[in-house]
Amino acid sequence: MEWELVTKLILAVVGIITAAKILFDVFLVRRTNYREEYKFAKEFLDQTDKENLHPYTLGKGYQAIAGTTAVKASEIKYILSLENPIQCLNDFVLSKQLFERLETDGDFKLRFKDKYKSNFSRLWRKKMYLSLYFILAFAALSPWILSSVFKLEISNFLSLLAFTIPVFGLYAWMSLQAYSKLSRGEFILKNQRQHSSKVMINKIKVEP
Repeated sequence: MEWELVTKLILAVVGIITAAKILFDVFLVRRTNYREEYKFAKEFLDQTDKENLHPYTLGKGYQAIAGTTAVKASEIKYILSLENPIQCLNDFVLSKQLFERLETDGDFKLRFKDKYKSNFSRLWRKKMYLSLYFILAFAALSPWILSSVFKLEISNFLSLLAFTIPVFGLYAWMSLQAYSKLSRGEFILKNQRQHSSKVMINKIKVEP
């Protein structure tokens, strides 16, 4: 195997892993004005008498905190009751389509939809999406990686890159998104279980 090919493979692996880390962080972080968000959250959550607010105003207030209209006020209110509410809220907005919402006797809970319910079903999907990301990312860079093997001229492999990077790069990004949603969804469920356990412990302590 040529040293040039080995070097390119190593650089490609390092680049793909680094890109995954950067894209993962970009996907999870909401772009916002933190000062304005803090000011609004403080006024709405700490200084507003919510019992006297119209349901529409209340719902819009919670949606403003979440930064989206795709979630309900009851969902946001529940997510904000969990530990690490900022991370949980961002994760819920990201992975909300994976969940079923249960409301029984005024108690709100999240659970995975049937096809995501078992640990095995989530594990094989995460492995599949992560594998697809690496395969597709390599495919996107393949003209550059294999240019020395096929003796491609610069103009030839650049024209091929102009095709492979947009096509395979897009699907690599989509695979990484799908992996991220499952990963962050599991974080919310773990947080919810810890929250429920603490509530039960507190109830036991309160009982005479």
